[in-house]
Amino acid sequence: MSCIRYIIFLRHYLYRACDARVPLAACLLVCFSCARFAPSPRTEADANAPASFTLYDNAAPTPDRWWTAFQSPDLDALIERALDDNLSLHQIAARLTQAEALARQADAELWPELDVTGDISATRRRTTRDTSGATLDTATQQLGALNTLLSGVSGDATTTGGSTRAAQSSLQAAQTLLADAPESRITTVSRSYRFGLASRYEVDLWGRVHARRQATLLDLEATREDMYAARLSLTGMVARQWLTIAARRQELELVREQLALNKQSLELITLRFQNGLATALDVYQQRQIITQTESLVPALEEALEGAHHELAVLLGRPPRDDIEISANKLPDPGPLPEPGVPADLLARRPDIRAAGLQLEAADWRVSAARADRLPSLRLTASASYGAEEWGLLFDNWMATLAGGVTGPVFDAGRRKAEVDRTRAVVDERLAAYRLKVLESVKEVESAMMRESKQREYVGKLETERDTAQATYEQARQRYMNGVIDYLPVLTALTQLQATERRLLQAEYASLERRIQLYVALGGGWMEEEPPYPED
Repeated sequence: MSCIRYIIFLRHYLYRACDARVPLAACLLVCFSCARFAPSPRTEADANAPASFTLYDNAAPTPDRWWTAFQSPDLDALIERALDDNLSLHQIAARLTQAEALARQADAELWPELDVTGDISATRRRTTRDTSGATLDTATQQLGALNTLLSGVSGDATTTGGSTRAAQSSLQAAQTLLADAPESRITTVSRSYRFGLASRYEVDLWGRVHARRQATLLDLEATREDMYAARLSLTGMVARQWLTIAARRQELELVREQLALNKQSLELITLRFQNGLATALDVYQQRQIITQTESLVPALEEALEGAHHELAVLLGRPPRDDIEISANKLPDPGPLPEPGVPADLLARRPDIRAAGLQLEAADWRVSAARADRLPSLRLTASASYGAEEWGLLFDNWMATLAGGVTGPVFDAGRRKAEVDRTRAVVDERLAAYRLKVLESVKEVESAMMRESKQREYVGKLETERDTAQATYEQARQRYMNGVIDYLPVLTALTQLQATERRLLQAEYASLERRIQLYVALGGGWMEEEPPYPED
């Protein structure tokens, strides 16, 4: 209802109620209803984001569904299944449903309430009165009736008319003798029936109801962004477990290849020992390296099984469920993705959007607290039918329309303290919003920096592996020619196999950092998904 409608309605109502012109105070009150409290809009300057990221060469555009960059149908299917069945997402979906219900409640406050009323009552009343005088009169009447009966029996009715009158007198006298004494208690029963409608409405003079509604709607949007953030985080967790399974499988395969190579070397050394070309120490040293290699298998198998369990829980399934995954080696990560500018994160990161919405909700709650310090206008209306008999219920009706103004006079500073509290909440939310922006920029910067350095480390390990391979081949050739003993060969083999395992682990760590970078960059694909996981 607009301000003009408020003025027309209140003026008409006061004319009817008071039969006078609208008081000046009421006019001023309604005129000021146009000045609603509302917060100033926020801008990107409140985010305090830096101008740019550190630039890297060979940047490539990032696909919106970032996991498709790994070109793995297994990973695509796992993430889609997790987005449907993950139980943590179901919890957040339930919180989103609660927020939607609160938003509907806040929206309902803008409309009048209409209730139907009806009651039926029955009243039973018993009263006691003094009957001493009535009892004396009754005794006198009964004595007279007795005399009438006695005289009628002894008299002689000589005519037919006399006999009739005597019989009537005797009957009346008998009725008088048989009559009960007057009651000392009187019971009465009364009934009433009522049916009608009642309505209540608060005229939002200062925008308090509107501000509360806006804050609740923003809370709803923030909860929806929390859902998007959870989806984004879930994709990263699923991809890491898938990557762990692929890495552990590849590492197990590498260890088994190294173990097979070591056993072949043991057979060769044993044969040389039997021919007198090697010592028993050479055989024991080779057996020792075999034992060391075999000891790596249980730990790798445990890590592989644990990754399967973690992935099953992320998919909403029991840990022991069998999940078919064909990946057995690490994928090619490709070039670093294009990070854009930090300001892009304000739109791509759902956690930043959630923090911004929570800040705006706090602004609106300040407006609601300020409006609560001013008078409020409430209207009530009712119409009802009533009667003491059901058949006459709709013959009698009554209607009431009332308006009341309530304003705080003394509350010991409670409302002012609420304004101060909500303003402090705004300061807290603003600091949290800016911190979230800086942390997001830091995550992107750190992920790019760590992956870049990790890739440098991988390059160094590749060079080290090639050098160790050449060293082992040279030492093994010299040993076969009898130039050196077996210890340099054993040392070179141990270093080569350790470097191969470190290289694989470093490649896995580099891919982990790539996943962290993709998640840190966010995206908009979450908004295209259904708001609730499928049941």
